Amino acid sequence: MEDRPRIAITMGDPAGVGPEIIVKMFQDRSVYNFSCPLIVGDATFLNEVALKLASSLSIIPISSPQEASFTPGSIDVLDLKNISNGINVGQADAVGGKASVEYIRTAVNLALDHKVEAITTAPINKKSIHLAGFTWPGHTEMLADLTGSNNVALMLTGDALRVVIVTTHVPLNKVWERITYKQVTTTIKLTYHWLLEHVTENPKIAVTGLNPHCGDGGIFGKEELEEIIPALDATRKEGINAFGPFSADALFAKFEPNQYDAVITMYHDQGMIPVKMANKGTAVNVTIGLPIIRTSVDHGTAFDIAGKNYASPESLKLAIQSAAQLTKPTLSRS
Repeated sequence: MEDRPRIAITMGDPAGVGPEIIVKMFQDRSVYNFSCPLIVGDATFLNEVALKLASSLSIIPISSPQEASFTPGSIDVLDLKNISNGINVGQADAVGGKASVEYIRTAVNLALDHKVEAITTAPINKKSIHLAGFTWPGHTEMLADLTGSNNVALMLTGDALRVVIVTTHVPLNKVWERITYKQVTTTIKLTYHWLLEHVTENPKIAVTGLNPHCGDGGIFGKEELEEIIPALDATRKEGINAFGPFSADALFAKFEPNQYDAVITMYHDQGMIPVKMANKGTAVNVTIGLPIIRTSVDHGTAFDIAGKNYASPESLKLAIQSAAQLTKPTLSRS
């Protein structure tokens, strides 16, 4: 057991599919083959979900990871008892938003205190956390704040393609403001060091442009000339194998597995669409630049299907498996 890392899994927004996919995932006992998983959530609420799904799993409330038995057929829940009011499944509200933030805060503290080796997060709803009075755009920014990390980036990774985003949850008409020499340079370095630690001794990184045809020499925008290319030049001088900038449409259209260890894109959909298409539901969200290991599912709260027994637990299982792998030395994973 002791060679399996302890992983704290947040329950996510209780109005979304998080509790459902947690129960379904624990019904597959193979999760215990590679991890010692525990849930940070509300035990009573999770038990209600298990009963609705006709699950025979036992929900075991605990007050610390040391109390967890990690026994197949049961779910150890670090019970925050923070859902006192009713939850309207499939709807954003402040109760769910506040609860989901408390789960994340608790899991982060467990990881920072070395009581767990990694955390995996079920999806949260941005409107819910805003209704609860929090202003973070999403998980990435929240985790950076909670861990005191100045430079972080969102990575979506899978067998077929690994993508890092220079900007995260930013309105499209504001993206260009965030494409700066400093931000691009920081993202390249974050990606390089993460790949060096977890993937390969000689990372190869492709970087896309922002504008159509990479600006066509400044005709369609000057971000490539003034920010992206200087950042690439600077990081190359430091010995980083960073290539580009490439037009995203051309790069992804002819992308071959293992051609690059990661692709850095400038904005959310520019990277998310190709990586989700390439990995076909098997991608995992990883936050790089944190002092802890954090993975997550590649989907949201899915309010439209929450409570209807439609949600698949596969992405959650893969996220936990990835977290477990990331706790191991690189050579043991190669």
